[in-house]
Parts: sequence; C-alpha cells; structure tokens
Amino acid sequence: MKNLKKNKKFIIVLILAVLISVTSSYVLAATLINSKDVVYEDNSNLMADNVQDAIDGTCTKIDTRLSGIEDNLYTIKQMKDYKYITTTTDWSYSGISVTLPANSCCGIYYYAVWAANHPTGIIVSDSPTIGPDHSLASSVTPGISVGHVSVDISECTTEETTRYIWTKYYDESSNGIGYNGFCAIKYKQ
Repeated sequence: MKNLKKNKKFIIVLILAVLISVTSSYVLAATLINSKDVVYEDNSNLMADNVQDAIDGTCTKIDTRLSGIEDNLYTIKQMKDYKYITTTTDWSYSGISVTLPANSCCGIYYYAVWAANHPTGIIVSDSPTIGPDHSLASSVTPGISVGHVSVDISECTTEETTRYIWTKYYDESSNGIGYNGFCAIKYKQ
C-alpha cells in the first residue's frame, strides 16, 4: 500500500511538472522568440533568411501574381438586338445602334433581312446623321434579290463607342434589322 501511495504522489508530481513545463515553454516562445530571429532555409527563392522575411516575401509574390492574372481577365458581354422597321429605298439610319463598352474587344455581326422586300445594302457608321460618308463597313447588292445583307466588324475600344446601322431596301416596307455578337471587356481598368 505504501508503494501505491508513493507512486500516486510521483505520478501527480510528474503530471504537474509536465504541465508547468509546457505552459512556461509556450509563454516564453510567444513572448521571447521573434520571427525575425528564427532561421529560414530559402528553398523558394524568396531571398529570405528568417521566417518573417519569408512570410513577407510570400505575400508579395502572391500579390504580384494576382495582379498579373487580373491584367489578363475579361468579362464577356452578349450584344444582341433585332427589330422590325419601315425601310426606305434610300440610305437611312434604321434607328438601331449598339454601344460598345470602353476597354473592350468586340465581334459584331450586323444584318438586314427580307421580311416584305429584299435589302440592297447595309452600312455600319459611327454617325446617326451621316451614314455613307462615315461608313466603317458596308455590303451593297444593287439590283440583286437576296434574303439578307450583312457585315462583320471586329474592333477594340478604349472608350465607350456607338455604332449605327444604316440600310437601303428595294422598296418601302416593314423589314428586319439587327446585330448579334459579343464584347470581351477588360476586367481591370
């Protein structure tokens, strides 16, 4: 019995000693050891020889990489519209325009289709008042009966830009005009 009581006391003293040792080591480490004083072996080319510089170098490297990724991100925006309008035999602005976002690259298909009469031409202009003289692209089929005329324009913008659809038809009537495409807009502006 005596040995058992001695062993119990020894075990309790041992447990208390371990707890005091662990607690004091933790407190000392938290208060006395500076991360700048802990040696770091540089395997990642961070140019650091202590833990604090390695942490700072890693954060800087991640920030630089994220900035590089953001410079190459784009948001895709669908550009689409179609309307029936009363067309004329002379060049006229159809009333349909598309505004291309700033800092974007766009590919747009502009078209005029046959509903009551065939189109003889389409112009995409940068003006709603002067079409043929400000033509960016055109498709003209004089005297030929076709179902549609169209133009494709791929362009990049630095500022918000509006394009206007001008048409010309064989006869005055209700016909369809529209555009379809997309713009890739730079994420980081």
